[in-house]
Amino acid sequence: MRRWWAALGVAVVTTGVGIAVNVATDLGSNVWAWVAVAVLTLAAAGVAVWTTQTTPAAQAAPAADKQAPQVRNSISGNVTGSVVQAGHIEGDVRLGERHEPQD
Repeated sequence: MRRWWAALGVAVVTTGVGIAVNVATDLGSNVWAWVAVAVLTLAAAGVAVWTTQTTPAAQAAPAADKQAPQVRNSISGNVTGSVVQAGHIEGDVRLGERHEPQD
């Protein structure tokens, strides 16, 4: 539910800044219009900070929850070609060709 409030807050403040800038540029020297632009810009910054904060429960979550998921590869049945199973590959992978290593 917090995500919806955050999205609504961002939308309202952004719309307000846009309207205030349009009014301020139309009125030119009206100080109150430019004050509104400044206030709404600060409000936009406040909403941005509010939406990026994490909850105390999320901060206290153990690091074990952030481990990479386990990946399991399996091959079954008749295999008539080349098969590569790897978690991480650096360099070329060439199947069916014979190449001499290059220095």
